Amino acid sequence: MTRGLQSPLFFLEKNMNRLRNIVEEVVGSDPTLFLVDFMVKGTPGNQKLLIIIDGDNGVNIDHCSMVNRKVGAILEEEDLISGKYFLEVSSPGLDHPIKLKRQYEKNAGRQLNVEKNDGEIVSGKLLKVDNNALILETSDEAEKERLMNFDEINQSKIEVSFK
Repeated sequence: MTRGLQSPLFFLEKNMNRLRNIVEEVVGSDPTLFLVDFMVKGTPGNQKLLIIIDGDNGVNIDHCSMVNRKVGAILEEEDLISGKYFLEVSSPGLDHPIKLKRQYEKNAGRQLNVEKNDGEIVSGKLLKVDNNALILETSDEAEKERLMNFDEINQSKIEVSFK
């Protein structure tokens, strides 16, 4: 097995770091956009690069197309992914967990389902977000406002209502 600088794992890690830098640079070229998630799936020669972006004012098809074109052009120029690959850029969608403070901020006023690390589920209207925590307005009479630190949250999702 090859080790060190010639190792396939070294090149994979090096390329992943470069890929992430490219994606962050392209997404960051629009100050209203931000990177939510980035992953490479599949096997060499048949890979899918998935980029999930969000925006302070939402994301539309033009945003996704712009990121796709710019990232695709750089990938082709630098030849970072060998063989066939598929590049997909999309918004998180309502079923995708909220991961970033910036996502919480843009969803202030919406109903959330928050799963804590201990398994407890807390539902409520997102009232406020600060650097370390969020405040939910709950239907619990004993505790109308619930403060939760980000480090105690496993995941949060927007509660979809069809009323």
